[in-house]
Amino acid sequence: MRRQIRQNVCRMLVMALVAGSISSQGLTKVSAADEVSGEDIIHYMDEMDLPEDESTTEAPQEESSEVTTKEITTEETTKKTKTKKITWNGKVVKNATMKGIDVSHHNGNINWKKVAASDIDYAIIRCGYGTNTKKQDDQKWKRNIAGCEKYKIPYGVYIYSYATSVAEARSEAEHVLRMVKGLKMSFPIYYDMEDNIQARLSNKKKKKIAETFLGIITQHGYECGVYANLNWWTTYLKSIEKYVYYKWVARYGTKCGYKGVYQMWQCSATDKVKGISGYTDLNFWYDQVRTSDYNIYVAPKVKRPAKVVVKKVTTGRRWATVTWSHRKKAVGYKLQYSGSKKFKKYVTRYTNGTSMYISGLKPRKYYYFRIKAYLFKDGKRFYSKEWSKVIRKKIK
Repeated sequence: MRRQIRQNVCRMLVMALVAGSISSQGLTKVSAADEVSGEDIIHYMDEMDLPEDESTTEAPQEESSEVTTKEITTEETTKKTKTKKITWNGKVVKNATMKGIDVSHHNGNINWKKVAASDIDYAIIRCGYGTNTKKQDDQKWKRNIAGCEKYKIPYGVYIYSYATSVAEARSEAEHVLRMVKGLKMSFPIYYDMEDNIQARLSNKKKKKIAETFLGIITQHGYECGVYANLNWWTTYLKSIEKYVYYKWVARYGTKCGYKGVYQMWQCSATDKVKGISGYTDLNFWYDQVRTSDYNIYVAPKVKRPAKVVVKKVTTGRRWATVTWSHRKKAVGYKLQYSGSKKFKKYVTRYTNGTSMYISGLKPRKYYYFRIKAYLFKDGKRFYSKEWSKVIRKKIK
């Protein structure tokens, strides 16, 4: 990501400015471009050898085994599209399908109209950093989202993580969910893991933090992945590689160097893009082409509680007590009673228990009772598909 400290280091090192990482709803195996040629590029993060005088270089071989996830099983929705040639510094980037940027408030006020008119195809926008508090929302978040939507630039989201515990990772996931509510994103939600405070944690702890964040985001129906530099992927995050849905690998220069499966490569933090003053992070996408019509959200499947079984209904003078069996995963029950068999008019009551006392009923009158169980998911109630058997009882 475009970090202030890293930018300062990078600017000091740059001798000459460059002139001139689950497919749709599921992880796919990609053959990512390793190199594009170019002169006078300074390498940052990792030492590497440059090709001497090549215009293009070969991409790494595709891996022999399929990489899938159990969490995302929906059918492919991205249509295969005949893609344009993606270039960088006048050279074709092998196998790249889209060219993008990632931005935050560090990039200032972006002219998204000019960005849309350039060769940039998509953007990954920072929503904030750290735990779920408004003071840690990105200051340019709303402006950047509005710009992308106005000019139909497909976009995704990232959050910079400071989490050192599962509780903090959970709060960071809630931070993202609060920020993206109601948005139609075309690229995944990324968890940016690179801070020094996390580097000191054990690899087991890092894995637990990543799994917590990704699990929550996935359960809410969104595509998600992890951003990290090459060193982190090969040193700190090796234990979670096969569990990560979308990988975004950062390595500056002409070669990504990551040997596993990835969908996006961040190749530079010193690129220039029309509409943005100063330097900009540059990325290449290796999966199928996405437009602003693509939506990464898929409503999560919810297993509803089973049909409720009423045990008994006892009645007295102007009252009735209804008792039923508990349904697995249910957190509450909705009871309705009516003087009409067809429930043309009825009273609804809620309870967390498995019985309910009802008073104020009319004597010597027949009443009808029925119940549904429910659970909560994303703030919504999901009820049993059917009502219980309707029970008819006469009040004394």
